[in-house]
Amino acid sequence: MEKKLKQSILTSYLIGAPIGILTIIATIWIPLLLTGEGLLTIVILGTYGISTIGLVIAFLIALWVGGKLAYQNIKSGKSILLTSFKYSTIVNLIIWTTFCVIIGLTVTEERFLMMIPPIIAFVVCTVLTTFSIGLVISYLIKRINNKPTELKNTVANNV
Repeated sequence: MEKKLKQSILTSYLIGAPIGILTIIATIWIPLLLTGEGLLTIVILGTYGISTIGLVIAFLIALWVGGKLAYQNIKSGKSILLTSFKYSTIVNLIIWTTFCVIIGLTVTEERFLMMIPPIIAFVVCTVLTTFSIGLVISYLIKRINNKPTELKNTVANNV
């Protein structure tokens, strides 16, 4: 694998993973912190616990796919904003589709109603991450791509 591609994927992981995992944890624990009661947190975990585990696993895979996609978009000359939108869309599409598939496989009643929050989350997360973390990751990947390769530096220094 090309060095710049590896660095782009690593950037996706180093920035995306901590923020994403902390967001998932915060989503589960904020009701407890706001109300002082754990009932809503228990409801969230009881309702979406298995799906959340699938979301975390899919998220780690999606960051790799998103990093690779962002690298290819930047390399082909696409704008940072378009790259950020594509990055955010693919990452959120992978994780929320996985979340919904697990709901579809594990829930017996009211499947459609259970899928409404993840569908809304997909739209909201895609918009928010396009203009925040996706933009930062795309910018950093563009900087990685604009760095001259070591070979070019060596040749330039020897001339």
